[in-house]
Amino acid sequence: MTTGEKIRHYRKLRGLYQGELGERIGVSEGAIRHYETDFRTPKQPQVEAIAEALDISPLALKDFGVENARDLLGLLLQLEDEFGIVPAEDGSGLSIDASAEKAPKTTQMLKAWAAKRNELESGEITSEEYADWKAKF
Repeated sequence: MTTGEKIRHYRKLRGLYQGELGERIGVSEGAIRHYETDFRTPKQPQVEAIAEALDISPLALKDFGVENARDLLGLLLQLEDEFGIVPAEDGSGLSIDASAEKAPKTTQMLKAWAAKRNELESGEITSEEYADWKAKF
């Protein structure tokens, strides 16, 4: 998803019109429309203001450029050394190399993610609540 598509997604999730979001961050409705259609790319201060107005992390609006499995592998390889993300022995998933610098925090975050996924799958939370939780990161 592009940054513009993500802005539109979260704006609609919050039940806002383009003009309302624009008012909250001090830009015109047209500027929001241009961001959402990727006609213009918001600069970092606008991304941060939009994220704050939508109560999400600015990273939730970032386009990481991952379009296929090869791109995903490239990203995972970048994360391997610092975060310890490595393929499981049988290749069916991922595991954490405990010797990596940020492995303890990575493990903690993965456990939080697993717990939230369990809440979703058990029906304790809705898919909208899960999406809202994810957007905080």
